[in-house]
Amino acid sequence: MSRWTALGVMMTFFAMLPLDIDVPALNLCLMAVARWAVLAGIPDTLFVRGQAA
Repeated sequence: MSRWTALGVMMTFFAMLPLDIDVPALNLCLMAVARWAVLAGIPDTLFVRGQAA
């Protein structure tokens, strides 16, 4: 019985591992898109000296 329990735990771990990687990657992509959208909406005249407000 312990062999099947260990196998079940390992199968669950490795099945959930891609989700553990995909969710932070998706979050970073959404943050990058949001940053791009905000910067695209700001006129270039605010960055005359090369500094952000």
